[in-house]
Amino acid sequence: MAAEPSTPCKPMRHPHLRRSVLLCGALLLAPTAQATLLVQVAKAVSSSDPVAVPRFGPAPAGQPTIARIVREDLRYSGYFRLIPPGLYPADPHRPQDLQAAPWAHTGALTLALGSVRSSGQHYRVQAYVVNLLDDRVIAARRFDGDAASYHQIGQDVANLVYRAVTGHPGPFRGHIAYVDAQDGQFRLQVAASDGWNPRTVLRGRIPVISPAWSPRHGHLAYVSYRHQHSVIYIQNLRTGRRHEVPGQGAALSAPAYSPNGRYLAFARVWAHGRTEIVRLDLANGRERVLTREGTVNTSPVWTPSGRHILFVSNRDGSAQIFQMDRGGGQVQRLSFAGGYNVSPAISPNGRWISFIHADGGVLSLAVMDRQGRDLRVLYDGANCERPSFAPDGRLLLFNTHHGGRKVLAEIAINGKGLHFLNLPGQANEGSWDFL
Repeated sequence: MAAEPSTPCKPMRHPHLRRSVLLCGALLLAPTAQATLLVQVAKAVSSSDPVAVPRFGPAPAGQPTIARIVREDLRYSGYFRLIPPGLYPADPHRPQDLQAAPWAHTGALTLALGSVRSSGQHYRVQAYVVNLLDDRVIAARRFDGDAASYHQIGQDVANLVYRAVTGHPGPFRGHIAYVDAQDGQFRLQVAASDGWNPRTVLRGRIPVISPAWSPRHGHLAYVSYRHQHSVIYIQNLRTGRRHEVPGQGAALSAPAYSPNGRYLAFARVWAHGRTEIVRLDLANGRERVLTREGTVNTSPVWTPSGRHILFVSNRDGSAQIFQMDRGGGQVQRLSFAGGYNVSPAISPNGRWISFIHADGGVLSLAVMDRQGRDLRVLYDGANCERPSFAPDGRLLLFNTHHGGRKVLAEIAINGKGLHFLNLPGQANEGSWDFL
């Protein structure tokens, strides 16, 4: 498959937009102005893990401090309650400087403390996690980096605290991809998991949807429009070059990488309405059609083992979630509650499936176990779309509406910590990176 030229494409007609649009050339993760680290709290978090985070030290110009990054990451994770800094009796930087007795009045059970030292553009952050019940250091680590990696260090400190307290790896490291639509432009963006420092991968006037990460983060597959129907592009994030997945004259949608990166599954839509799930071997270009039901089959998602694929089909009369093996056999229906269940996402440990569930006329964010049991609605405040699990499997990114516009939101699978990422424009089509 030939690489797509970097020069702009010719104007084309898109049947849904009913106007000519121009797709501009790709940009290789070109930095834009750094976004302010802000989130909007949607509901209070109640947790059994009250934690305090005193000041660590200064931050590079224009960046939030380590303490602020850690506080906000933990607060919105759904598993911590942050003690307000105004209640802190002191700002210790080392365990030996800590006097535990005054902290008992704050209600904190865990203390995350540390220091920041800088030399030119180099920053060294020392972090400790202390159990205030017995004054014991339960985790400690030193981080080194430059100003560009300072924010990531803050998220690494938050992960250190998260794991020390919950026993689970934290969800904060990594990136999200999403589409920012504003002023007639569509920008495919990559940012830190909290929305910090978005970088533009692609910009233009043609819609971009369904970004999907390759397992080693080197590529993004996404859907755009060409030749009057939808096509899938695969873009190299290091070089900025891209190529088109052959469509055989049909519209393509919903790309999904296999865990080993060898295969790309997607939906192929023929003119008469039949939609198939196709598996493409990226090494040799060979295809295998996995569904031949003559119905709509779409939204493929690989299980973590790579042995099965979840997908959505109307073969039983309504849109429901099914599972098949990677060769297209052993089809099994998973969702039964309600007449509309779509957009499945599976947790990295394979335990949970998140999806969009029609509930009382609203498209709600829901979760169920791998066998289709224990369905729980996590958010029904507005129509939701496209859930995506964090690498730790305990936090979800999804699209919804808030304040009259499309936004990205995050919520823990326990239903707590809901918050909206404060991103410009109409932010949607969010996808957490694939680990």
